[in-house]
Amino acid sequence: MLVLNPRQVEFGAGTWTNVTSVSVGRSARHVLTEWSDSGAHVVFVDVPEQVVSVRVVQEMLGDDMDLVRPGESGSLSFVTGPNSSDAGTREVTIECVVKTVSYETSVSRGSRRFIELIAVSEDGEADPVDVDDA
Repeated sequence: MLVLNPRQVEFGAGTWTNVTSVSVGRSARHVLTEWSDSGAHVVFVDVPEQVVSVRVVQEMLGDDMDLVRPGESGSLSFVTGPNSSDAGTREVTIECVVKTVSYETSVSRGSRRFIELIAVSEDGEADPVDVDDA
């Protein structure tokens, strides 16, 4: 999932502005593969464990004194839509824990903050990414 230019992102009690993108990636932590005696190709694959990672990219217009720290947990939420109107908007909510916070500064792009988070399921079975009509 890739969301370009969400209006703002809320995490816990704070609000992050000037967000340029939010991306949600999924990767297999454990993969089961099985072959048959009939040939060289896999006949069964299962992914019983997966990690949902979230990356927030934010333009920094000045100094950053917002103390986002690894281990901090909260609900990450934002509203997105096909255009700047409220028609067809959806709200995305993800329970997350901050993994890393890093910065990049360049003459051409300015300063950006990258926040990497890991999504947490409430019971291990439910998808941690919740998308609802706004």
